[in-house]
Amino acid sequence: MTLFSHRAHEDPAQEAAQLLTRLGLFLLFMVSPAAPAVSGRTIYVLLPIGAALLLSGAAVSPATRNKTRPLLQLLTAPPVLASAFLVAWAGLSLAWSPFSAGPAERLLKSVLTLALVAVSGGLLPQRTRVCDMNLLPIGAFVAAAALAVVAILGLDKNHPPTLEELVDGSAVARAGVALALILWPAAGALALRGRWGFAAALVLGASSAAYASGAPNVGPALIAGLLAFAASFGRVRGTARLFGWAAAGMILGAPLVATLARYAPGGHASDFMRALDIWGALAVNGGARTLTGHGFGAAHFGLFGGYLDPHTPRSLLFQIWFDFGIVGAAAFAFGAFRTFAVVGGLRPALAPFLIAGLVAGFVIATLGPAAEQLWAVTAAGLDAIAFVLVMRGQFRRRRPSLPKGLRPRVDSIMFGDEDDGAGLDSAAFRPSE
Repeated sequence: MTLFSHRAHEDPAQEAAQLLTRLGLFLLFMVSPAAPAVSGRTIYVLLPIGAALLLSGAAVSPATRNKTRPLLQLLTAPPVLASAFLVAWAGLSLAWSPFSAGPAERLLKSVLTLALVAVSGGLLPQRTRVCDMNLLPIGAFVAAAALAVVAILGLDKNHPPTLEELVDGSAVARAGVALALILWPAAGALALRGRWGFAAALVLGASSAAYASGAPNVGPALIAGLLAFAASFGRVRGTARLFGWAAAGMILGAPLVATLARYAPGGHASDFMRALDIWGALAVNGGARTLTGHGFGAAHFGLFGGYLDPHTPRSLLFQIWFDFGIVGAAAFAFGAFRTFAVVGGLRPALAPFLIAGLVAGFVIATLGPAAEQLWAVTAAGLDAIAFVLVMRGQFRRRRPSLPKGLRPRVDSIMFGDEDDGAGLDSAAFRPSE
């Protein structure tokens, strides 16, 4: 007669923590990626609710030390510290911003969103369960299907566009940007479990749906992500380091490129070159503002308030330099470099997907619309949580072998994903000799 042993984690508090965590992840990765295709404002509501469920799950979990240690490790990581410095510099820059109320309110919303994302990502379980990680690729597939249906049928054109949609694109376009970001960690979650065919199908399907959204910066980002994936496959560390140096160099050298573009022959022939010419003129005449910047929100409110030329770049690189000067640009460059370095140290099965995601996100931020918009900050925060979720899904490659003749426990067979996330194998069901 077989006796069923009690599960090791059978504890009401732990069960409640796992349920709340799964509900939070369901909202974040099953609902949030698909809902913006219909209404762009849903992401503002779903992210806080999903993050609140994750925080509640961490709060009721009895494993106090195990849930606070990953949070401290995340908050003290060099990329997060660089981001914290940039946020602090943005708050200080309000003192010399030429605008009063608007930038402060905008900064407060962005800081609260980033803080919620950082705490939620840090309080995720230290080891991601397979059933939780599966929500990420399934959600990306659902988002791709919903986006394709809405784009093909033109359902987003049944209502008059809002001011935000006129400025930053329709809800479908913004959903395409979010999908272009999250598809890479979703495919990486499949690759971790050896589902390479499904990962390739997800990348191709989600890329096609994101491109069909019509967002102008999605096409180059998808191409750059695919090229980065191909370049990093099999040589992760060196490629990640190369991309890190390239990103830092582009951030720090962007004003010089814009200044040189002013003297290029036919420099005003296209809108892109005209935007660089405007940036170059501002850089040459910046004076002390080249060091400190004009203050948070100066680029956004200056452009839409009529103080800057309508062809002024909406790239995040321009806004970093114009708002925060060389101090903010240096912090942003250091954070980008360290992020690539961290991703380059991951398992070879996962790192190429996350490197591709970083490259795609950098291209989107470089081409604009500016990534300081609240919807873009929220989408990037959701993508960051997905990165943490997948990175904590890395476990040992092989199960420990059992002594000959020892029958596996029934609970380890039924709930094998608690051990190492590698799933069940057929050997576990063979009778003992």
